[in-house]
Amino acid sequence: MDPVDTIIAQAHRHYDQGVRLYDNGSLKQAGTEFNEAVDTLLKASRVYPLNARIRKEMTDLVAKVHEMELAAIRTGDGFNDTDNDHAAVDELGNVPTSPPPIDPNRRDALEANVRNSTHDLPIELNSRVLAALEYFQNGRGHKTMEVGLERVGLYRPMMERILKEEGVPLDLIYLAQAESAFLPRAVSRAKARGMWQFISSRGKEYGLRQTWWIDERSDPEKSTRAAARHLKDLYDEFDDWYLAMAAYNAGPYRVEQALKKAKATTFWQLAEKRALPKETINYVPTILAFAIIGNNPDTYGFDVEPTKPMETERVQLQEATDLRVIAENLSIPVDSLKELNPHILRWTTPPDDSDFELVLPKGYTEAFVAKVVPLNENERILWRYHNVRQGETLSAIARKYGVSVPEITVSNKISAKTPLRVGQELQIPVSGVTRPSAAKTQTAAAASTKPAKTTAPPASYRVQSGDTLTAIATKFNVTVNDLKKWNRLTSTRLDIGQKLSLAPVNLRQAN
Repeated sequence: MDPVDTIIAQAHRHYDQGVRLYDNGSLKQAGTEFNEAVDTLLKASRVYPLNARIRKEMTDLVAKVHEMELAAIRTGDGFNDTDNDHAAVDELGNVPTSPPPIDPNRRDALEANVRNSTHDLPIELNSRVLAALEYFQNGRGHKTMEVGLERVGLYRPMMERILKEEGVPLDLIYLAQAESAFLPRAVSRAKARGMWQFISSRGKEYGLRQTWWIDERSDPEKSTRAAARHLKDLYDEFDDWYLAMAAYNAGPYRVEQALKKAKATTFWQLAEKRALPKETINYVPTILAFAIIGNNPDTYGFDVEPTKPMETERVQLQEATDLRVIAENLSIPVDSLKELNPHILRWTTPPDDSDFELVLPKGYTEAFVAKVVPLNENERILWRYHNVRQGETLSAIARKYGVSVPEITVSNKISAKTPLRVGQELQIPVSGVTRPSAAKTQTAAAASTKPAKTTAPPASYRVQSGDTLTAIATKFNVTVNDLKKWNRLTSTRLDIGQKLSLAPVNLRQAN
């Protein structure tokens, strides 16, 4: 069999197993198999950089997996590498909807404070806004307000610049606090994502890309630009910032229908008639309360030091590169690099993506150009991950990835005698964490000057004494289910001398 055929068949095996796991609801395990499929083709593209079939397989595979992941996100958290945060917008139901009477003297004082503050959004101090203000100043929402006042410091300069450029009131920075508490990885119950909580379709409408590798809804700068344009479009439609905010939360069609059905012209009329969902009725007063406190926190009893603003630079990177490799070469903590790039869904940047931008701390572009850009392809991917399967041993896993057992044990802080658990995740140092010996280095250097050779696996195997289906599957990098399907086995029982097919019928014939 042609070596490229073998590689593609191996990728398909991982993909097919991923689909089976996906169909059974095992999303994390499915994600592992899909990653294996993608990694197989990525590795092959380095060996055969000009092979059009491998590139096409990569494009097709990622597109199919991406569709399944989007479907998984609609019913769960998907199967990416990032840890998601809870979206603040899901808690808006806790804000009081039946405002209690407020002391007239306190109301007069609050009105005076608002008049003496600078706002570019109309601030109406009705009973709903006053109730929200009380909740976040003195009630159960006090801690939520503190967190927002702290985190807004990270993004305020960037957000104010973009809102100004798009002609949107700066007070609408606090819409992002209501949506996510300024957490770029926030995901809501409705599967909206990012600081501005875009659903998938709305994000695409405003140019936020969502692929196997990245989700720009979690890119603070790009999502802020998209949110500002969306808000401006909503204002142009409703000619009212309160209605625009309501439409941002509930959708413009629902607001339009509510206005018609209730024969109303303002958001407050819709709220009074309960013509919108409870979350939306609470949404606008919450944002106004955030803006009132946020523009003058000392007046409302908040002594919070805002986090220092992120100062960043953006660079283009088309080659797939592990974030840990980048962090190591730039001498910055990998956690800091991940925090700057919440839009990256995996540990690896996307390959062959001319539109991808990596975010770096300010002042690191020169070092990036000097140290990361020149890296060889085999230096860019530092780690692989492997989930232990039934019957697997360290030596078998080491053979699979072309590394030594000591490299795996050192990387995972275990000994060669440590029992492996099914489902255990191991770090595989495929780019070499331990320094190779001189002999290995010379061998690798010599090999790099010759075209890589791929040995096609045999089409069949004779069962030997002591063999099990699991051991055979591990040895030939297939699954037990595949072996059972290809050989029409109804159990795991094997006979010595029994001949097993190691590929589907069409691939056996090709062999």
